[in-house]
Amino acid sequence: MIFERTFDNLSEEDINLLNSYFDGYDYKSSGHTFIANYMWRNTHKISWQIIGDYLCIGALGELDPEEDKRYFMSFPLTRTGSYDVESLRETLLEAKKLFHAKGQDLYLSLIPKSLVPYLEECFPGKVFVEHDRDEDDYIYLKEDLINLSGRKLHQKKNHLNFFLKNYEFAYEEAKPEDAGEIMAYIESKNEYKLGETPEEWKEILEMETEAIRELLKFLGKGLLSGVIRIDGRIEAVTLGEFAKTNSKETVLVHVEKADDRIRGLYQAINNEFCRRLPEETIYVNREEDMGLQNLRQTKLSYKPVMMGEKYFAIIRQEL
Repeated sequence: MIFERTFDNLSEEDINLLNSYFDGYDYKSSGHTFIANYMWRNTHKISWQIIGDYLCIGALGELDPEEDKRYFMSFPLTRTGSYDVESLRETLLEAKKLFHAKGQDLYLSLIPKSLVPYLEECFPGKVFVEHDRDEDDYIYLKEDLINLSGRKLHQKKNHLNFFLKNYEFAYEEAKPEDAGEIMAYIESKNEYKLGETPEEWKEILEMETEAIRELLKFLGKGLLSGVIRIDGRIEAVTLGEFAKTNSKETVLVHVEKADDRIRGLYQAINNEFCRRLPEETIYVNREEDMGLQNLRQTKLSYKPVMMGEKYFAIIRQEL
């Protein structure tokens, strides 16, 4: 671990403290919630620490598949809705000492575009910053995903209509007692996908299976969910949450799984889930594509209204 605390054995007070930082700024990012960090806490060795005025979150990952894993840090999170350049610089310098003690530079990942100027102001001309396209979030209007109107979404509408016409199904919100059945479905689905996944992405699929197992602990505890049953069997699952605990404006979809051999099923689970979201919900963030071209094409085909751009930065030891 790079920081003092993990996401295990947290008190209600700890969770409220963390949420005050996650809710403190409009990050437009799928990774800035308590649940998003909890579900990946084991696979990425996630830890956290309050340094100065900000929350710092660290994780273990890869900069390059050919290199060893190293620690990364999210951009420090504020609970006030704003950033002070001097105090932010002090926090980053303290974090850099911890990374230096591990023998590496301070790597910052998943930096929302709106925060890049603060980083450059902290260290003018002395920080490497690069757009990380593979981590950009796809953000859609809820109404577009419900209505599938217009020529651009005509094919999606056709797939959905085919499913509605040809299949008897039941859509329902998942309950805590469904967790075991959902997990069995996820494991079966991912085992099937392993056979057609490039070798370098198989580890990601295996880590995803573990993360979903952790995510299902939140059924009945704030997790948004939906399943489609055909002949009584689960054939599609979606799991998500609100991007902030104090707002329903944006929903994050962490998981969407369906049998792609059933025409229109993916469109159906997406549509049924979005139709049941609160009236206050405007946006649906369907997360990144991880550089997988098939996934990128699919997410682009739903015509996002905006992209949640993410950046990567390195603050060198010698700074």
